[in-house]
Amino acid sequence: MTYTITVDLSHNEQVEDFPDITLEEEYDLDYIEDWDKDRAKLDDSDILFIGNILHLKNSKNDKFTPDQLKDIKKFIGDGGGLLLTTSAGGDQDILMKEGSIRVLYKLTGVKRFWNGSILETGSNFIVNKENLLISELYAHPITKGISELIFPNCTFFSLAEEEVEDIVSTSEKSEFKYFYDNEVSEIGPVPICAVSSFFSGRCVTIGSSDWLYEDTEYGIDAGNNMKFLENVIRWLTFEI
Repeated sequence: MTYTITVDLSHNEQVEDFPDITLEEEYDLDYIEDWDKDRAKLDDSDILFIGNILHLKNSKNDKFTPDQLKDIKKFIGDGGGLLLTTSAGGDQDILMKEGSIRVLYKLTGVKRFWNGSILETGSNFIVNKENLLISELYAHPITKGISELIFPNCTFFSLAEEEVEDIVSTSEKSEFKYFYDNEVSEIGPVPICAVSSFFSGRCVTIGSSDWLYEDTEYGIDAGNNMKFLENVIRWLTFEI
């Protein structure tokens, strides 16, 4: 069986390609560069990947329209998978009514992507505080066989009360640098990876995107990041 992973490039995403991974099943990549012209590509897709949208306050091109949201809901509801990754800065404090990634909350279970960067302490980071080293994960098919993850430049989420499960969180001593005033506050354990279901489909939301890069010391080849991504894909396609 061959899967198709469609990479959205129509909302100012900063991750413009998908890592080369090895799966038992083959997969093809496709791209949406203009949503109105390319929306039909979802009909032949198994996974939609949205990698780190950079919202700009005075731009509409990076925001979701009601029709686009309807397309994504139909795709996931009919059995598709959504992999959504963000980064430090989260949703840039752009409101749901303006079309930020918050509008996907009924799919992802994430109501807010906080505008700042997580800082870890002691043995919970590598080289600098923004390179999160995660060695304790909640039990889930995605985390099976995973002993170490490295998530650089990560934000955290506010989750809905239902239909969402966090499977990776920060340590009890984690801190957060808020970008709007550069203040640093202790936040403790907060979710940085969440999974959810929407009718017949599934979603995975991760607060870091840099772990997917192949050209960084803390990217896809670090820790068990590659295995983690493989598990994510297999879970989204109902293989596990």
